[in-house]
Amino acid sequence: LRQRYQADGGAFPEPILKLSWPYKIADEPSPEELAREINGYASADFTDATGTAMKAGQQLAGFAQLKDDGSTASGCWIFCGSWTEQGNQMARRDNSDPYGMKQHLGWAWAWPMNRRILYNRASADTQGKPWSPEKRLVWWNGKAWGGTDVPDYKPDVPPEAGMNPFIMNPEGVARFFAVDKMAEGPFPEHYEPFETPIGINPLHPDNKKVTSNPAARIFDSVWDSLGLAKDFPYAATTYRLTEHFHFWSKHCKLNAIVQPEQFVEIGEVLAKEKGIAAGDRVRVSSKRGHIEAVAVVTKRIRPLQVNNQVVHHIGIPLHWGFTGVARHGYLTNTLVPFLGDGNSQTPESKSFLVNVEKI
Repeated sequence: LRQRYQADGGAFPEPILKLSWPYKIADEPSPEELAREINGYASADFTDATGTAMKAGQQLAGFAQLKDDGSTASGCWIFCGSWTEQGNQMARRDNSDPYGMKQHLGWAWAWPMNRRILYNRASADTQGKPWSPEKRLVWWNGKAWGGTDVPDYKPDVPPEAGMNPFIMNPEGVARFFAVDKMAEGPFPEHYEPFETPIGINPLHPDNKKVTSNPAARIFDSVWDSLGLAKDFPYAATTYRLTEHFHFWSKHCKLNAIVQPEQFVEIGEVLAKEKGIAAGDRVRVSSKRGHIEAVAVVTKRIRPLQVNNQVVHHIGIPLHWGFTGVARHGYLTNTLVPFLGDGNSQTPESKSFLVNVEKI
């Protein structure tokens, strides 16, 4: 592209002609090079707010050093601090826990600023003392905020100054409702999925009008495609695997090697009831269609007691399809209903009804 612009010109060519491309192998930047670039670096000499002098080319220590005058560059501000002059902070493997709070700040790195709990100032009372000894995150030591986590707060502001914990909200406190921003609000409400294994909303057992979200987006033609618990008695949810990304990575040989074949997860109790053993092929069906896959019988999914009823779940990864180097499978979204959340229009593909049978 740069050569074409150099030869032929074009409208506003500067972003291409002056593009920084400093990688050792031009057509294959390394993950390390990209991670350093995303963290950010000094593109010119400058002095930060603490008086620390930074030389051009040095890695930034955190997003507080970012400037809008061209002297710094960062791929994404929340990752600033992940690869500093001290090296790759994401590769750290110190699992020490000096306060016994499961806060392993030396293990890898968390955005932003290695903070593990956002708004952690809320874990302490108005005097800066933790509400609970078992949930100590940050506290005021008389001079500054410190603790088991990196304070999500201006570290030198004393409690009596009245600065509130939720620093990203202008009012500084948590929000329990969304004023006029919710289609079914203003207060959050529990609604059952349109396909519910228990048939009612446990919070409104006598009012069938509030079982599912009345503000959901659903077309008239979809109503007939919804199943009932008497025909499809099990709750299902779709999810992704660590080894795959959506449907794309089934075309990659290494991903196909580590997760080669479509499977569904079934709890031990349900598998025993249905006579299904690990490795059996099963058919999972909804009112809209079916898939066939290998059964993974697991302790991970257990029966739930909901509204005095036993509810079984089926877990369904979604990465397989008709083509790719992985073994051919079925499109998981064949099973899901076609309707959307009242606020975000997000499809309700994480909770629906199915039946499962051994093939």
